Amino acid sequence: MSKTGSTTKILKSIRNNEVAKLILLAVVVISISYGGWAGMRLMLATEHPVLVVISGSMVPTLNVGDLIVIKGEPAEEIEVGTIIVFHSPRDYDTLIVHRVVDKQNSDDRIYFKTKGDFNRYVDDWSVSAEKVVGSFSARIPYIGIIIMKLREPAGTAFIVSLIIILIAYEAYSSHKKTKTEISGDESNIRASRKS
Repeated sequence: MSKTGSTTKILKSIRNNEVAKLILLAVVVISISYGGWAGMRLMLATEHPVLVVISGSMVPTLNVGDLIVIKGEPAEEIEVGTIIVFHSPRDYDTLIVHRVVDKQNSDDRIYFKTKGDFNRYVDDWSVSAEKVVGSFSARIPYIGIIIMKLREPAGTAFIVSLIIILIAYEAYSSHKKTKTEISGDESNIRASRKS
């Protein structure tokens, strides 16, 4: 069998199988999501183009659950007053969103002093330019709460359950439809034999 013939056969079997269609749709949606994420990273020149605010340190400017857009920016262009996102000096995997309150040059390197708008005191560290992910560009109020909830174990269980229910429903509907079609075909055969 030719390569084209086997591809056509596979496509026909997918077209006739509701579960396969649902799985294919999920693969397409996931691929588009990752492609969109990669595109945003490229366009905004940062490894983390969007972030959910998880602490109240920037209230009232940014609230817990706000989804923020971050753009990469050279350290030389970041000014006092800019809100930046950076890797925590204490835990690289933790991202912090604070405002620049001072900019310093030392040994041809740029450092930032930062402070949360809601915090009383300036942070007790200096942030090197290498730790800066980018600067705050825009926010979508509270939409990040949904993302935060979905990241919790109950949210993950909900998503998995929903996917299982959808697949089961599609399989059941497909089976029921096939059974009805077979039953209808048998009735037509009996009717044509009587004539």
